[in-house]
Amino acid sequence: MDADGLSHLRTQATDLLRDEDWAGVLALQHKLREDTEYWTQIWGPSCAVAAALTGHPGAWELLEECVSDGFYQLADLGAEVFDEAFGASPDWPDLRARIEANLPLAPVELIRWPTAPPGAPLLSRLDELGERRLAERLPARLPSAWQTAEQLLTWVTNRWRHIGTNHEPAVNANVVLDRVERGERFACREYTIVLTQALNAVQIPARRISLYREGYYAGVGGGHAVTEAWIDDLGKWVLLDGQNGAVWRDDSDTPLGLLELQRLYQAGDQPEFDGTGDNFNADDAPVWFTYFQTATVTGQLGWSNGPYVPILEGSIVIATERLAASDDDAAPDLALISTGVADEDGLALTFSSSHPYVTGFEITASNGLVSGLAPGQPFPLARAPGRYRLTVATRTPYATLAPQRVEYLVR
Repeated sequence: MDADGLSHLRTQATDLLRDEDWAGVLALQHKLREDTEYWTQIWGPSCAVAAALTGHPGAWELLEECVSDGFYQLADLGAEVFDEAFGASPDWPDLRARIEANLPLAPVELIRWPTAPPGAPLLSRLDELGERRLAERLPARLPSAWQTAEQLLTWVTNRWRHIGTNHEPAVNANVVLDRVERGERFACREYTIVLTQALNAVQIPARRISLYREGYYAGVGGGHAVTEAWIDDLGKWVLLDGQNGAVWRDDSDTPLGLLELQRLYQAGDQPEFDGTGDNFNADDAPVWFTYFQTATVTGQLGWSNGPYVPILEGSIVIATERLAASDDDAAPDLALISTGVADEDGLALTFSSSHPYVTGFEITASNGLVSGLAPGQPFPLARAPGRYRLTVATRTPYATLAPQRVEYLVR
């Protein structure tokens, strides 16, 4: 089977599984056997489920074949569909235990490594010309960063219907959108590229995130790509799933960031998965939640407070510029401000921010008087004796961020 035929077959089978068209899946069984890369972990078990649910003979034998060949990825169809198809058999608990025991050991684990903190929020951006072209394709930004981010999330997820087997090698939103306009469909990686670079094009700091579920170093489908954006008016990082048009929310309806979600995953406390669009299915939330086992800022920063496995699906190296021993600096607070000292015909302070779209600083004196500073502009200190208190806050195109305290004494 040539590459185009294989891509068409995978697209057809994926759509049939999404629609739970079990008869259609079963009709493709002989063709799907030719896709040796996905047969054991995806297509073979799917056909076994399809046979069981449509009353065709040989379902159990087909699943046994896949298990003998190493099948362990129950989560790809959802463990509940296997329970529905095979749970009536008294032998199902034993077979399910064999499936779960098939998870292989990781081929490589890093145990210890040196690390140093990063100096930037690690964004994914186009060059100036590319950002201008992308901005022209996007809906007009809204008054707040969160409103704009939600609008772009919906816009991106509805550009095309997800297909997990097609990819664009260039990390370029314009290239992806050009191909989409010609009728092509792509996977989570491409949704993430477009959403992340679109957010940066409208001056919302955003970075690409790679998520990995338990056992990601073997089998297929071990990784998922999403976007994380710093939302000025919320004062926090928020995870945006471009494929699913979704965010995760806590009990107070606050959208959650990556590190918050990793900690909830470790505690076994799944929050609400809230999304829209053709790709979203609320019933899939338990599967997507499993992908918070391990995470990296794609290609730039990885972290683990224990052993780290740098291999995906048996042979793909998870390339990372810097590997940290904890998540302490994985989500920098972009409201924080650095202070310097300068001589401007007298003592002055200078302020800087790691926020990439800072437009200036807002100074609020103890008497409530507010003044502004341009980036790099010195702030002269008072010369009269006394104790002075003020706050300084970063200004961005969307908001004034959390104020930081400044206090000094003149004698």
